[in-house]
Amino acid sequence: MLFIISVQSQSMVNTKHYTSHFLYQSSVSFNAGVGDLKFDGRTLKNKLMNFGVDQVIAYQFNPYVNVGVDLGLNFWKKSVFIPVCAHISVNFIDKFISPLFYANGGYSFKWYTSPKPEKMTHVIYGGKSGWYANAGIGARLALNDKVSLIFAADYKMQYSTLQYWHTDDPMAHDYSQITTNHSINKCYHSVGVKIGVLYW
Repeated sequence: MLFIISVQSQSMVNTKHYTSHFLYQSSVSFNAGVGDLKFDGRTLKNKLMNFGVDQVIAYQFNPYVNVGVDLGLNFWKKSVFIPVCAHISVNFIDKFISPLFYANGGYSFKWYTSPKPEKMTHVIYGGKSGWYANAGIGARLALNDKVSLIFAADYKMQYSTLQYWHTDDPMAHDYSQITTNHSINKCYHSVGVKIGVLYW
């Protein structure tokens, strides 16, 4: 009896959960920087941590694909960005538990960046707005015919700048601890996890 009830409840989720409709996704992500940042003869390990909050509004066309827009906030140690992106998400199977892939691409507006260089590295990370991309793969778990949970491995790319102090005059005073006078474009890469709630 318990087995039959379980199968029937899963069947109800399958038939009701993936119909065409508008949907919403609220999520949080935690990412750590990867790779090296090379500039002016220096190499810094990208150890930047970032915390993200995202809200997706999308339309689910069939049991497998939904497309929409994503608005978020990405908090770095001394910078905050507002990414505005196109969004696509794909469910690989039409079941109450489904492997999931998603991708976001767009532009990230700089909201705030500290004007003071980092104490250890004497640089300013993320000095301007720039192109942004985000993708991940994980699982979508249907709790009922209106709500799902999402768990995913997450990747982010933020195109921005790295600012630093440099002078060719060996007699010049070193102001690297308090200001910068050079800037170079950089792509910041990070990986982490995303947890979300999908509802309609």
